[in-house]
Amino acid sequence: MQTKVKVREQKILLVDDLDYNRQLLRNNLTALFSQQKLKYKAFSYFQAHNASSALLTFSQQNPDLVFLDIELPDGSGLELLKRFKEQKPDCFVVMVSGVSTLDNVKASIASGAASFIVKPFTADKILAVLKQFDRYYDKLLKTAG
Repeated sequence: MQTKVKVREQKILLVDDLDYNRQLLRNNLTALFSQQKLKYKAFSYFQAHNASSALLTFSQQNPDLVFLDIELPDGSGLELLKRFKEQKPDCFVVMVSGVSTLDNVKASIASGAASFIVKPFTADKILAVLKQFDRYYDKLLKTAG
């Protein structure tokens, strides 16, 4: 007899100073979860509009997946990335930015980002990241179990 591992609902933190971008990202994620054959489909969303609220929400909610803007009004997304990875090394962080310089991408990956999405993002780019998260989370569960 096989034992099924009960997987808890995943938590996603969306960090962007513009409400429109957070809502667009959430709407894309919701549509992709309902339409695509992704393994993990149960998610709770949390949002932050600046670095200080992102730090607080991250500490309180301990998210599994974070979409993080690089440029925030009160701090750097790259600095937040480092702090998130210190608090939860296995958190899957996706940097999102309209400034896709090679330096930003390199710094993001070097600091522990799992991926980088350039604004304006497409559903295909988000789907690719979600598939990457599915594979990552599977590996995480296997090593924990």
